[in-house]
Amino acid sequence: MTFQEATAWLFEQLPMYQRQGAAAYKTDLDGTWSVLEAMSRPDLKLPNVIHVAGTNGKGSVCHAVHNALSDQGMKVGLFTSPHLFDFRERMRVNGEVPSERWVIDFVASQRLNFDQLDLSPSFFEWTFGMAMCWFAESQVDLVVLETGMGGRLDSTNVFSNPLVTAITNIGLDHTQFLGDDIRAIAKEKAGIIKDGCPVVVGRMRPEAQSVILGQALKQGAEFHYAPEKIPDSTLGPNWPDNRATAHKILKVLSSLPGWHHVEVPAQTNLTKRGHLGRWHWLKREEGSAPILVDCAHNEDGLRRTVAAIQELEHATLHVVFGAVRDKELNSAWKQMPIGSQFHFCAADIPRAMPVDALVDEAKKAEREGKAYHSVSSALAGAESDAASDDLIVVLGSIFVAAEVLAGADQ
Repeated sequence: MTFQEATAWLFEQLPMYQRQGAAAYKTDLDGTWSVLEAMSRPDLKLPNVIHVAGTNGKGSVCHAVHNALSDQGMKVGLFTSPHLFDFRERMRVNGEVPSERWVIDFVASQRLNFDQLDLSPSFFEWTFGMAMCWFAESQVDLVVLETGMGGRLDSTNVFSNPLVTAITNIGLDHTQFLGDDIRAIAKEKAGIIKDGCPVVVGRMRPEAQSVILGQALKQGAEFHYAPEKIPDSTLGPNWPDNRATAHKILKVLSSLPGWHHVEVPAQTNLTKRGHLGRWHWLKREEGSAPILVDCAHNEDGLRRTVAAIQELEHATLHVVFGAVRDKELNSAWKQMPIGSQFHFCAADIPRAMPVDALVDEAKKAEREGKAYHSVSSALAGAESDAASDDLIVVLGSIFVAAEVLAGADQ
């Protein structure tokens, strides 16, 4: 078995939210517990965990915490999703991913194990278990976990005594699973709060914050607000808030018994190194229109990102846009400036919304543009149409951003 064959089996033969959408959603953690049992409970070898949930910003926060601790000489496991280029990005130890050989051997042995036990884990359950085994084998000092979706029923929510939990901005996303209002979604995110474990709360709407605070009080969890952000317009609209949340997580961690050795850098010294596709400027030749890549795709994320884009100096805004077929787009169109020139495309994945359907949806919202057969041709079309004083922005599905970044000089 090659690495490509091993990952193809993972993507094509297991239930997977990124491929199937709602069909892969599970309403309990039984599958996760079965996977961990089959893998000899690697979670029990990982007592030191920081668990982060939220609608937007959790990936940036997790990377910042991981980077700060690994830069101090600690061995830190980082579990995130989704990946941009390589499946192994989901499980890193001090920035390093497992070898292709390790993944091949793991898939081969566990596939046989699951067959014998008559288990059919979801893609996320499989990936989470694999990451925990990799971290345990690597003998990490601490694991930073990003929830996949929600919190209460997410596979990552199996640790009963994390060092710190944190919840970032909460907005409307995955409403078909998590609820159709902010309070309902906040309740699901608050499911990661544990008895007596401190919780850090980032910038969010008051109605979401009240739900988080209520759950913290029920759990006897010490409640910590993230500090005021230090604005920096060059880093995008979201990073200052996320950086402040990461800073508070580190400060709370350093206050815990046995963790006083943790140094807390100044907010401005924290980095999201390794977290690509968020307010990401591509290298360009002089005289070419600048290109900004951002994975903003839900209403709150798009609102803040587009507002920041409109503050940038440019003549015409060219938007390269693609989406997944199960994404509700009405709220997204509301954030898109009507005067923009759209370049519609579909990422090379089964779950992508066909470009013809995307064009039809855009017309209903009075957003029109050109349709392209691929992401690369859409970007090329935008570059061809754009003048040097225009701005090209890649928005929507993370899979679209990944294809742009894969073919770009970063």
